Amino acid sequence: MPKSNFLKFDHIVIGLIIGLLLPVISMHFILKYYSNLDLLYLIENPMFSGILNDLKGCLFINLGMFFLFYWFKKDKSARGVVFATLLYGVLYLFYMFAL
Repeated sequence: MPKSNFLKFDHIVIGLIIGLLLPVISMHFILKYYSNLDLLYLIENPMFSGILNDLKGCLFINLGMFFLFYWFKKDKSARGVVFATLLYGVLYLFYMFAL
């Protein structure tokens, strides 16, 4: 794994980190702007699943990041964003059916 890939932002780890952090940050700001609830409080109390269904829209930020990486020819980073989105999908399915 050459170091120049990290400097060019063309690595799967960079896409994974960005794909995991941006939706959480956007969910936090949306919750602070529209309600007095905290993100951890919503995760701990499943009775607010209706609000969580609305917050799934924050994953569209990953779609934008994917296309941005793809447009700049950073294919490995785009793969990392797709992998992060799939991880969020698995986490959501676990949250809805196992808890």
